[in-house]
Amino acid sequence: MSSHPDKKSARVRRDNKPNERAEVRYFKGEEQFERWRKEFVQHQDYELKLAAVSKVTYSPVDFESLLVTEPFPELKLTDYSYLVDKAASNMEGKYVYPVAARIAAIVCLVGVLAILFSPMTLLITAAFGVAVAVSLHFTIKDREEAIKKAKLEAMEEIGGRNAQERLAYEEARRQYEEKEESRITLINQLMAGEAAAVRSRVDEVLNQVKLPVVVEVEIDFYRNIPLAKVYLPTKGVIPKQLCEILPTGRLQYQDKDTRVFNKQYFELSAAIILQIASTILAHIPSFQEVYAAGIVKNEFSDDCVIAVKIHRDKIDCINRAANAIAAIQAFDAVYECDTSLALYPIDMLYPPEWEGVDKQQLKSLKVRIFK
Repeated sequence: MSSHPDKKSARVRRDNKPNERAEVRYFKGEEQFERWRKEFVQHQDYELKLAAVSKVTYSPVDFESLLVTEPFPELKLTDYSYLVDKAASNMEGKYVYPVAARIAAIVCLVGVLAILFSPMTLLITAAFGVAVAVSLHFTIKDREEAIKKAKLEAMEEIGGRNAQERLAYEEARRQYEEKEESRITLINQLMAGEAAAVRSRVDEVLNQVKLPVVVEVEIDFYRNIPLAKVYLPTKGVIPKQLCEILPTGRLQYQDKDTRVFNKQYFELSAAIILQIASTILAHIPSFQEVYAAGIVKNEFSDDCVIAVKIHRDKIDCINRAANAIAAIQAFDAVYECDTSLALYPIDMLYPPEWEGVDKQQLKSLKVRIFK
């Protein structure tokens, strides 16, 4: 009799196992689809970030307008006149009960006299009435003095508050004027091409450039002519495969054509160089031109693969260029490549004004960009 329930339980467990296995496979499948989706999104996001580097724009800073100092706002003292009325009202409120009590006492005395009229009552009520009336007189007089004193104290408080406001205003104006003087001095130094100001400003603005890859820049400048050596990332930053998500949720990878791969690296390199050059010209008014070199670090040497000279009068053409390659070609860039757009080493361009100049006369700085 006892064996039947055991057989039934075992049969139920066997029947449930296929359902459990199916449920496990379902959840594992969902996890795999989610991993594929995240991998696809990550791949596409990186490709978009690389493409976004080519969206180079040139927007020079208007330094002439920055030389204009906006006047510091005039002082407007806070109106604290309400404190006088508030002090008078508060003080008057303190005397409401004493005055009312004395008036009530006089009324009561009159009532008692009217009810219990007699010479004795008249004498007593008259004596108390005079005393209460005198007390009421002095109470009213004290109230007036107290109100007057409260108003004076409120006016003194208002004067103190306004004095604090004047002090705060003068300190704020002093700080503003010092800050404006420092700002205008810096702008004049930049416009005059003073080395310390230029180096500080170049370091500041290049550190604000956002790139999806690590780029190191060495900048030398002399006689208001800069040479930016841009150490380009390796080709390894370019994905070698295209990623596509199929209707089934699976991922499909396809190798990029060699020319497509090389063109993407060429465009990224040109865009990085233009980003650096345009940023320098936009923020350093004393520079009228910039020399830039795209350099690839190899195991045994550093090879220049793109060299370009960009003049301020022509740089705004990058705003109209379809892509970075077209933009850099507009500046007569020097580079060599084969039919697959693979870049070859070339000679770097140097400013002719630097010929014979001792390297110690060059002002230099290094910046590492990656954000």
